[in-house]
Amino acid sequence: MQTLLQDLRYAVRQLRKSPGFTLASVITLAIGIGSNVAIFSSMDAVVLRPLAVPQMDRVVTVADQRLRGGYEQTALANYEDLVRQSRSFEELAVTKPAEMSLTGNGDAAHVTASLTSANFFTVLRAQPYLGRVFEDAECRPGRDAVAVLNYGFWQRRFGSDPAVLGRKIQLDLREYIVIGVMPKTLQYPSNTDIFTPLAPTSAQLADRAAHDYLVIGRLRGGITVQQAQAEIQAIGTRLAEAYPATNQGRSMHVEPLLDGINGEFTPLYYRMVMGATLFVLLVVCANVANLQFARGISRRSEIAMRTALGAGRFRLVRQLLTENVLLGLIGAAGGIAFAYVYLRITLISMPERVARYMAGWSSISLNGRALTLSILLAVIAGIVAGFAPALQTLRINLVDQLKAGSRTSAGSGGSRRLKNIFAVAQISLAVALVIGAALMSKGMQSMLHLADPFEPAKLLTFNVRLPENRYDTPQKRAAWYNASLEKLRQLPGVTHAEVAGALPYSDRAWTDNCTIENRPVMPGKFQGTLHLPVSAGFFSSFRIGIAAGRDFNSGDTLTSLPVAVVTRKFAERYIPGENAIGHRVRLGNKETEPWLTIVGIAEDTHYSMWFPEIQPAVYVDEAQLPPFGITYAVTTGGNAAALAPAARKALAAIDPTLPLDVVMTYEQFLHEGLIGLKYVAVMLAIDAGFSLLLAAIGIFGVMANLVGERTREIGVRLAVGARREDVLAMILRRASILTAVGLGIGLLLAFGLTHMAASLLFGVRSDDPVVFTGITALIALIAIGSSWIPARRAARIEPMAALHEE
Repeated sequence: MQTLLQDLRYAVRQLRKSPGFTLASVITLAIGIGSNVAIFSSMDAVVLRPLAVPQMDRVVTVADQRLRGGYEQTALANYEDLVRQSRSFEELAVTKPAEMSLTGNGDAAHVTASLTSANFFTVLRAQPYLGRVFEDAECRPGRDAVAVLNYGFWQRRFGSDPAVLGRKIQLDLREYIVIGVMPKTLQYPSNTDIFTPLAPTSAQLADRAAHDYLVIGRLRGGITVQQAQAEIQAIGTRLAEAYPATNQGRSMHVEPLLDGINGEFTPLYYRMVMGATLFVLLVVCANVANLQFARGISRRSEIAMRTALGAGRFRLVRQLLTENVLLGLIGAAGGIAFAYVYLRITLISMPERVARYMAGWSSISLNGRALTLSILLAVIAGIVAGFAPALQTLRINLVDQLKAGSRTSAGSGGSRRLKNIFAVAQISLAVALVIGAALMSKGMQSMLHLADPFEPAKLLTFNVRLPENRYDTPQKRAAWYNASLEKLRQLPGVTHAEVAGALPYSDRAWTDNCTIENRPVMPGKFQGTLHLPVSAGFFSSFRIGIAAGRDFNSGDTLTSLPVAVVTRKFAERYIPGENAIGHRVRLGNKETEPWLTIVGIAEDTHYSMWFPEIQPAVYVDEAQLPPFGITYAVTTGGNAAALAPAARKALAAIDPTLPLDVVMTYEQFLHEGLIGLKYVAVMLAIDAGFSLLLAAIGIFGVMANLVGERTREIGVRLAVGARREDVLAMILRRASILTAVGLGIGLLLAFGLTHMAASLLFGVRSDDPVVFTGITALIALIAIGSSWIPARRAARIEPMAALHEE
């Protein structure tokens, strides 16, 4: 311990003697370590620990699985059978989302409720922040008028008022009493504002057709997910045999809750950013190592003197590494401050409406795990950046160095090789990061402009959800849509006002089962299509051509023959080689659903921003089959956002209790949908820019050290007749070789990264010639430009002055 304290005191004195070196190294390390700590803190909260659920690895979700299709939620009767027959779970709970209108507390607002069984909170081991949760007795019809608030919703709507307990609120004009508030760490389901008891009727308990319920369970001790899957699959097989009308061709699937929360893209994006940020830390270490090499040359006399006085190599290496670790720890302290600012900017820049859908986002902070990581990175960075320079510093000829006294000695060939390696590594990593960031940004820009043909800035969008208890008949819903569209079309500046189940590129279209008359489907096979209710003017408003037949018109009403318009893809896939017009199609799984006569074929349109393959689609007329919830699209000749107050006022005149939800321009909607990708692109761009700057500094440092070490040689060359242009060319040639090697390795790394980006984004090629050529030329120019100043200094050396100095 005494020796360690002595090393630390000496390290502090040495760092204070070189303030320029210390400041440059600390700032560089602070940015490298701080970036990694910030990204890790965000990833830890959103991906690794989104919920404060004890033993979260034992909590799973159970879904129905179509044998020839995807997954969907569970029918309530199937859930009841699971509870009775399964032995793998301590407990199973169920929840169902419900869109509601909140009144009685300020302006009407759209809220997302979760109807949950009383043991839902028990499965999650969740305790309320205020009040209590439901009791079993409250999960019965007529006794379920209680509500528990989500923490974020309590903050937004009730101003974090603890006196909210006992307050009465109205959901779809029914009165509920607030009995509790959940903690901030339980943002699940992520879009939930309010929890209310699930109080099913006898008919709902017996229903196997409506797959509307999310089942979660906690595994018993010693039971693995694979064992639970085997049991659940066997139960699903028995149910398919017992109830073939609804369960044939279906099984069941168990998935860890964490996988369902994270989804497919979020962990991938975070891994990409974390990997890029670790690349930056490697560039930082290489940069600091080159600074250490330069400083090591000036310390050779000191090392020689200490060696002559009896200091062993191990003792000297330990002292030098102590200095580097101390440097890393100081950098980590600055990194914590940098990470704090980084996270604050990240949290502030994320739109609130998007953040509420990300479980764990509100829990992002610099916690103990982040601080531990910063210390670990500081130690690793100190050792990585200092180990090779420390060893190289000790490789001196003791007699020659003592003879040289305090004069500067040239670095050895090994020292130069290591510096060259670090410079090449910096260039290589910079190339990979810059190309990856450029392709990500190009892909994001391409996706942002996918909807340009629809002029998204001139389109106002919002959602309306009609309460089922008040709009319980198709006539009431059709009357609302007719009246609301008429009101909106009368507003000044409005050219179109339409409704649709989903807008192009919105990723909101739902996939439904479809049956074509006289074309039986194999049992268990899922024949899917997008199901899109739209108003009659939707096709003209969105410039979707009708290839054959007709679109919807005013003659299509509740009392007329139900009709449908299908897309080319639908006709080619399901009615190949025939004229689709005149065929009849049924959507959904229920025999009570009407047969729809196909009257038109529309051109294909993308409804997903993320999946390039166009899906078959069936359009139905909202006037004939009016849904409970729908999206409005109001086209104007000017600023669509300015139309929002008038639209609210117009629809409030029809029903003041109906809130307009997510009111924004179509352009804003698309940008918001890409907020995660924008975050990744910006982070990659920052990482790339920083690594490029460090690479330029690194190549500058290597060339400057080369000139310093070879001053005498250059002086001799000039003295015996070499031209200054030859000296300039010699230094630039060395820089060009290093740059070329770095570019070659970097391009190989970039090809690997770009394959990943190309699989995620529209408009991205893994071998994009413009990006690869342009970035390569740019980095080559920057690297050679960084070498120009040292090369010019070498060419201007005065021979006599250089020789006299030696």
